[in-house]
Amino acid sequence: MRPVLRWPPWLGARVRRALAAGAAVAGAALACGWPHWRAQPAAAAVTLVCCGGFAVAGGLFAAGRTGRRTGAAFVAAAAAWAVTWAAAWNTGAAPLVSVFAQSVFFAAIGVGVLLYPAGRLEGAAARLWTAAAVVIMVGGQALLCAVSRPAWNGFAASVAWPALRPEHEVFHGVQRGLAAAMTLLAGALVVILVARLPRTGRLDRALTVPVAIAVTFGVSGALVVQSTLIGSDAELADVLDVYLFQGVFATVLPLAFLGTALRARLAELTVAERMQRLLVGPLSVARVRDALRTVLGDDALDLWMWADGGYVDVDGRRMRAAPVGGAAGRRRHRVRTSGGEPLATVDLDAALGDHEPLVEAALVAGGRALETVRLQAAAQANLERAREARERLVRIQAAERERLAADLKHSAQQRLHALEEMLARLEDAAADPRAREHARTCRRELAEAVAELEALARGMHPAILADAGLGPAMELVAARTAVPVHLDMPAGRFPPEIESTLYFALCEALTNAVKHARADAIHLAVRPGPDGIAAEVRDDGVGGAAPDPGGGLAGLTDRVRALRGQVTVESPPGEGTTVRIVLPSGGGA
Repeated sequence: MRPVLRWPPWLGARVRRALAAGAAVAGAALACGWPHWRAQPAAAAVTLVCCGGFAVAGGLFAAGRTGRRTGAAFVAAAAAWAVTWAAAWNTGAAPLVSVFAQSVFFAAIGVGVLLYPAGRLEGAAARLWTAAAVVIMVGGQALLCAVSRPAWNGFAASVAWPALRPEHEVFHGVQRGLAAAMTLLAGALVVILVARLPRTGRLDRALTVPVAIAVTFGVSGALVVQSTLIGSDAELADVLDVYLFQGVFATVLPLAFLGTALRARLAELTVAERMQRLLVGPLSVARVRDALRTVLGDDALDLWMWADGGYVDVDGRRMRAAPVGGAAGRRRHRVRTSGGEPLATVDLDAALGDHEPLVEAALVAGGRALETVRLQAAAQANLERAREARERLVRIQAAERERLAADLKHSAQQRLHALEEMLARLEDAAADPRAREHARTCRRELAEAVAELEALARGMHPAILADAGLGPAMELVAARTAVPVHLDMPAGRFPPEIESTLYFALCEALTNAVKHARADAIHLAVRPGPDGIAAEVRDDGVGGAAPDPGGGLAGLTDRVRALRGQVTVESPPGEGTTVRIVLPSGGGA
């Protein structure tokens, strides 16, 4: 039985096709430039390697997952470069075909660069550049042919040439104008690439920067070499030398693109190792999310875990609806368990759509960690539901306290005041001194009861807090405090539950400072910020305060934590006490 021929793993079908394209282009370059290569074997070797390598690099890039159209453009550019060497025959239409092939060579390179990585011309600038490149490179070359003779371009006088109106001065003027236009075209290409950087993701940016550098180097070198032919009539040997050096400079571009492709492939192969290295130690949903952010280069990446029949975020908050679609510039990727059940949804930069294998590799590598933290996510979701229930209770309590205070003020207190007035009239009308005295006593007791009821109403929810806000309410409290209180309060209003929680917490802190700190002055400040509302009560008392279970500071802490806030107490002995309170801006909603 004859052995079956097997290709080595690294020599797959895509690589074989790329090598075949390189061999075909190199063969075409050898045939087109044969009259020159017979006397220039060293130049032939360099050109054939560069030309074939150009095609191989483009073929490999075209066979990859991204940049296929860029690779195809580079293969076309390599073929045009091979045809450019037809000038070496210096007969018939070969030189004319050669100069236009050179124009196509440069235009194809520029278009290939602009097509990366999306595979299309993105933005008006890229489309305008492409149109300008065709006009300048092809139309400019046609104009140059029309105002010149073949001998002025280094070719034999007998070759086919569309010399419509040859004039020496006009020819050199067009040469200089065309060189200037090509320089502007090259500069515009670099500007377009650099302008794209802020809009690209971190991964694409790392791949685009080397390409921009290669474009700058390759195009600049080619233009410098081209400038040696401007201002004087050229010889064929000079023209072919320019072709040689321009091709060598241009070869930097596909090699740079191939390098970026290899780098992206290396990132795919090493992503599992990087994920495992980042996930060493205790796991959490937030830690898995942060590892994915690092590996995929997306600082805004978000992660929702499937728990108890719905999606929850890293803090356990349940999503009101399934996370589908995505904001502008974002996309959603569903992750499932090995059994096909929902596991998580990842919010990604839309630019990562061009790196789908890398995303898949990262999610597969983090799949076990995601399954591990799913139970944690469910527990966090249950804890979050308890917190939300406590927040709702705080809001309900604040609203109910305000309602009771209003009811007392507008119903019971009004009726008692009316009764007090009736007793006053009865006192005035009574003829018996004993009856007047009883009426006076009743009215005095009633007045005291009304005062106690008003104090109770203020304790439940001060009317000034509901009507004017936290600032005026604290000004009233500060005026009644035995120790001078320096206030720094904002002018705006906060949500009712925030104002109520802060009011009672700050009152408790002031009470503690007056009772226990033996302070001479108290500073109270409330400062709203983008991340929350910060309040601080600082005194110059004896210090040494510590929250006792069941004490005022412990109750203050519980009240604030019910709205996801934090309380810190700093009280070094002899240096006063500082109580800091931070509440989320929305009250944790």
